[in-house]
Amino acid sequence: MKFKTIFIAFLLLGLSPFGWAQIPTLRNFTPLDYEGGTQNWSINVLDDNIMAIANNIGLLFYDGDKWQSYPVSNYSSVRSVFYERKTHRIFVGASDEFGYFEVNPHTFELEYFSLSTKLPTKNRLFGEIWKIFQLPQGDILFQGREYLFVYGKDGSLRTINLKYPVQDASLVNGKVYISSKEAYYIFDQGKLTPLPGMESLVGKLVHGVVPYGDKLMFVTVNDGLFLYEGQKVTPLELDISPLLKENHVYCVAYNNRYLGFGTIKNGLIVKDLKSGINYYSNSNTGLQNNTVLSIFFDDFENIWLGLDTGISYVMLETPYQTLLGSNNTIGTGYASVVYGGKMFLGTNQGLFSIPYPLQNTIVPPKVETIHGVLGQIWCLQEIDGVLLCGANEGAYQVNGGQASRIEGLGGTWNFRPLKGHPGYVLTWDYDGMAILKKEGGHYRLLNRLSNFHESSGAFEQDDDGSIWMSHWHKGVYHFTLSDDLKSAINIELFHKGNGLLVDDNNLICKIEGKVYVSSVDGFWKYDPAKRKLEKCKWLDNCFNTFGISLRIIEAPDGSLIAHKADYMAVAHRHHNGTFQSQRVGFTNMVHQLQMGLGHLGFLEGQRVILNTNDGFYLMNPKANEPVKAGKVMIRHIYSTNKGDSLVYAWYPGAEMEVTLPHGLNSIRLEYVVPEYRGEMSVEYSCFLENYDSNAGEMSRVTTKEYTKLAKGKYIFHVKARNLVDGTESETKILIRILPAWYETWWAYLFYMILLAGGLWLLAKYMRRKTDKKLERLKEEKERQLREQQVHFQLQEEKKEKELVKLRSEQLEVELKHKSSELADSAMNLVRKNDMLQAIDQNMEELSESVRSNSPQSKVVKKIVEIRKDIKMHMNDDGNWEKFEENFNLVYDNFTQKLMAEYPLLKKSDLKLCVYLRMGLSSKEMASLLNTGVRSIETARYRLRKKLGVGTGSNLSDFIQSLEAGEDTDPS
Repeated sequence: MKFKTIFIAFLLLGLSPFGWAQIPTLRNFTPLDYEGGTQNWSINVLDDNIMAIANNIGLLFYDGDKWQSYPVSNYSSVRSVFYERKTHRIFVGASDEFGYFEVNPHTFELEYFSLSTKLPTKNRLFGEIWKIFQLPQGDILFQGREYLFVYGKDGSLRTINLKYPVQDASLVNGKVYISSKEAYYIFDQGKLTPLPGMESLVGKLVHGVVPYGDKLMFVTVNDGLFLYEGQKVTPLELDISPLLKENHVYCVAYNNRYLGFGTIKNGLIVKDLKSGINYYSNSNTGLQNNTVLSIFFDDFENIWLGLDTGISYVMLETPYQTLLGSNNTIGTGYASVVYGGKMFLGTNQGLFSIPYPLQNTIVPPKVETIHGVLGQIWCLQEIDGVLLCGANEGAYQVNGGQASRIEGLGGTWNFRPLKGHPGYVLTWDYDGMAILKKEGGHYRLLNRLSNFHESSGAFEQDDDGSIWMSHWHKGVYHFTLSDDLKSAINIELFHKGNGLLVDDNNLICKIEGKVYVSSVDGFWKYDPAKRKLEKCKWLDNCFNTFGISLRIIEAPDGSLIAHKADYMAVAHRHHNGTFQSQRVGFTNMVHQLQMGLGHLGFLEGQRVILNTNDGFYLMNPKANEPVKAGKVMIRHIYSTNKGDSLVYAWYPGAEMEVTLPHGLNSIRLEYVVPEYRGEMSVEYSCFLENYDSNAGEMSRVTTKEYTKLAKGKYIFHVKARNLVDGTESETKILIRILPAWYETWWAYLFYMILLAGGLWLLAKYMRRKTDKKLERLKEEKERQLREQQVHFQLQEEKKEKELVKLRSEQLEVELKHKSSELADSAMNLVRKNDMLQAIDQNMEELSESVRSNSPQSKVVKKIVEIRKDIKMHMNDDGNWEKFEENFNLVYDNFTQKLMAEYPLLKKSDLKLCVYLRMGLSSKEMASLLNTGVRSIETARYRLRKKLGVGTGSNLSDFIQSLEAGEDTDPS
């Protein structure tokens, strides 16, 4: 056991393997940030990494996004806080007050319950409660200056009077160690007993007891560290002991690896018990002030500090450590190199140096300015024992604290030793490529290339001596130098359409002496036989990231450091020569890196000097990152229908579901991942199942609103991506929107009853309406029937009258026709009788002439007279006129109408038309007209012309149509 103690002491007395103290990165929170009091006395952590901090104005809570504060019942300063995980109670101690906060599961509000009110009134002025512990049996111990209060699981409260004022109380291995100037006690199993062998510590102020191996370490304010072995106390001297004695230790914390000491005068001092490295954080390195009132290790092995003014978060477990602290004033880092017992640092403000190796001191290294260099520094390179500096104003050779300019060069990007030409250096300035030559320990400009004037800071010399240069928007040049180093020969340009996918932003990298081209679609290598670029599969497989060209830098140990926006990885070489890459976390730090990374610096122990916006950081590529990651939680749900009404709040053990009445169906959800290692370092995407179609894009917004949600069940999903460590988490909560009063089952029942009643009334109304309508229809039918009967009667009478009229007209026509026929018959009879009498008389006379043997001439004459008389009777116009009169009577004045339309017709034409109307044939008409058939045909032809009847039309049909009054085209 003695050997073990000696070994641990030897380890802790030794310096770190890297020979300097670490300056951890940190975040500061001012009273303006958390809107609370200046002093912070105690710190604890709740479930899901919610921080609880005892502050002057009350209890503070911080979830990485928002601060909240809650006062105790007497509004005094809260001095101590402790979270009891089983009951989810947050116990607090204040001035003359102690109790606990607990979430009301019905109102979701954090409520305070005072325990000190259980004390007798005379015992309630007990002062401050400085510490709170949970004992192994589950009881809660409150430590005051003169009293101990034990709150039992059964709700009882016991008071223990102390003989001496307490300076400190510490819980170690389930036992409480009570320290005062006069004596030391142990509180175990409900009993307070003196601690033996503590005589050497009497009179000394102890502000903390922590385990140390199998012993106890008592930490005094000004007298250093002491080990207690159960019967005696011995001093413990570490390399930090002088600092602890000088700076007044106020608090101490231990987490199995680190010992953290909070001091009054010089901030935080941390000892890594595993590696022996010391960490310092104070006002010189960026801490808000040097008085540390409380210290707490979180689950990431980082440290929360409650300060006299503000709160700070100190990050030990990161792959990065700040080189100069947060108070860096030298500007943005671009280049670094160790040379001549100093570390040179090039920034946008000039060239600086700090002592190297870095000393194990509590203050950051002193920065000195290198004179003679002006403006922006682009590169620092040690070549052949000479330190060269490329700057915006030109090229310089650095000697100690002074730099001298190399004449003839403008703004210079970088330097490379020229392979195969000792003492020669290849450089590129704003005007193009140049060759430097070393003479007498100094470099001078030898010459420029006469035929190549492109400028770029990205160039390398391949193992065959050829030169590669990447132009930012033209592509990648490849050429060789002439023997006299004055011109470029065999120039090749690889660009879009010639080996590369794009012209711009192609990079070159050199690995094991060979040059590779990095482009948007991966890595390429040069085939000298084919004189073209070919894909490099092993590099593609190693990093497997595309879209943006990846910059690769080879470290002295052969590992590869790869970087682009939002991405950084380190590929370590295996014994078989292959590489295995691992992405570097803490993406928020990657965001601060220079996109081009400037020119990295390398230290022993595989440490890398990174160039950042606020100076320089040290990175250990093999540092173990914490694997425990915070998870996303639903912090609050508010209804926004009428103002903001809290309807759900996270609390330990809370159900992941919420039921809301329909009147609160517009909601705002707040969610967060408690992440403290970087500001705005978590991105979120969310969607509401049964409402949204898909999740939105990642953003840093921590709220989401939905309005007027319909009744039903919804599941809100929120996914978080931690930009610090690259982890992702997801959670969900069931949101049940109850139906509105008009959508409930009793409302639907009422609607059904109302509908049934309405249907019944409607049916009754429709039946009554139908009956009335049927009655009206019946009456209407009867009325229409009567009207129809009357109408039919009138129609019958009218038809009867029309029939009578028609019959009368028909009878009249028939009568006229009969009368005409009778008159014609009578007239024809008279004419016949007259004609016959005349013939008879002529025949008698002829007969008398024959009997009397009258001369033949007389007989012939008589015969001629007889025939003439017959012809005269046949052509008697008086008979025609009578016939025409009777014809017009029967055929509705046909001849008068015909003459009105065709006034040029002659009498013979008129007769022909009348006979055609009567439908007589040509032979019958020839007999009536006492002429031949041919004459009739000729007459018809002439009539056709007078009437304008074409040869293709029937004349009889035309005459018939004239009588009927039809409009017939004669043609």
